[in-house]
Amino acid sequence: MTQDQDPHEALASIRDARAGIGRDLDYPVWWDFAYGGVLAVIVASTGLPAPWNTTVFIFCMLGVVLMVQWWKKKFGWWVNGYSPRRAGRVAWGLVAFMMAMMGLGLWTRLFDGPAWAPWAAGALTWIVAGFSGRLWMNAYRKDLAELPR
Repeated sequence: MTQDQDPHEALASIRDARAGIGRDLDYPVWWDFAYGGVLAVIVASTGLPAPWNTTVFIFCMLGVVLMVQWWKKKFGWWVNGYSPRRAGRVAWGLVAFMMAMMGLGLWTRLFDGPAWAPWAAGALTWIVAGFSGRLWMNAYRKDLAELPR
């Protein structure tokens, strides 16, 4: 707030800035492919024997950390994907989907299921996770649009 700015104007300015976060955000398509790919490898790795499943998981989580750091550096912010109302529903839906897909990998590893099951689950996860990233961003923008002014 400057010396000549009214407190009400300053508050309105803050509200406008807060409501504008994410509206003009245009992030690269490769992000969706990379995000979906990391989640797909996590899902597919559930079919691998120990210690490979854990090793792959650790490297995938490192990949997620690097992706988040890149995002923060590029855009200056990062949002917990589960907290906004609509966007949170998308994130929890993806979690539920991934848990079901991971079940296919566990079926293969623990109960002698077909060897192709974790790979098919990973491929399907890649597609669903990639699209869910865009769906999440659209839901997040709608959540921001409903912030009180």
